[in-house]
Amino acid sequence: MCDLSTGTAKPYIPKQHRQDVFSAMHNLSHPGIRRSVHLMKQRFVWPSISSDVAKWARHCLACQKSKIHRHTRSPLSSFQEPSQRFDHVHLDLIGPLPTSNGYTYCLTMIDRFSKWPEAQPLKDITAETVAEVFFSSRVSRFGTSAILTTDRGRQFESSLFKALSKLLGVQKCRTTGYHPQANGMIEELNRPLKSAIKCHATERWTEVLPYHLTCGLRASLKEDILSTPAELVFGTTIRLPGEMFDSSKPDDDVVNFVSKHKSHAITSP
Repeated sequence: MCDLSTGTAKPYIPKQHRQDVFSAMHNLSHPGIRRSVHLMKQRFVWPSISSDVAKWARHCLACQKSKIHRHTRSPLSSFQEPSQRFDHVHLDLIGPLPTSNGYTYCLTMIDRFSKWPEAQPLKDITAETVAEVFFSSRVSRFGTSAILTTDRGRQFESSLFKALSKLLGVQKCRTTGYHPQANGMIEELNRPLKSAIKCHATERWTEVLPYHLTCGLRASLKEDILSTPAELVFGTTIRLPGEMFDSSKPDDDVVNFVSKHKSHAITSP
């Protein structure tokens, strides 16, 4: 039995399987209560889904042990809001972290428009390594941003990184020593990222990192933009482990195109 009222098939979950389905989704990255509720309601249905998910997320032992429930929020800076995806990106470094497969640091990146997050493990934080990983993981996939915001870390202040920024035609902004909170948007990524690492076996954080990025951040509702990062980047939700149906609908133009050419192939001499 499915709910089709929204145009997306959302299966009805019997009572005896509800907590198992919740655990399969929540344990991917241990998102917070509101994000867990949105994640589940977007994909499944049963009468008490909101209250059940909130209760189970609130009582998750891994979340209780690893998360700080009262945060000091870093104020977001007063940058002009970008008008398109990947126009303004924020960068930061976190670590040292527990060694995992030889990696002890992480380069974190977030797009200011879509809130699309990226995190790349690093074995060291030399200027060469940071610049190379930034180029290979971000620029090569999403193109060059117009604005790049970092703190005053020596890697970002190095002549190498300045030369890379000039080569790419990027306007580089940096936070002041007296006001590092101007890069507050990246802290909104770093905080849940660190919590997710603590929720899992910390020496395996490089293995669980993709799950957290996919489930906990890219597919989670951002209340300030009323969308998920994945929806703003791809125009649709992304399919997650544990989903029972494909929530995406075929593009009518694609279906018509294929049908038309099939008919041409059949009628051709």
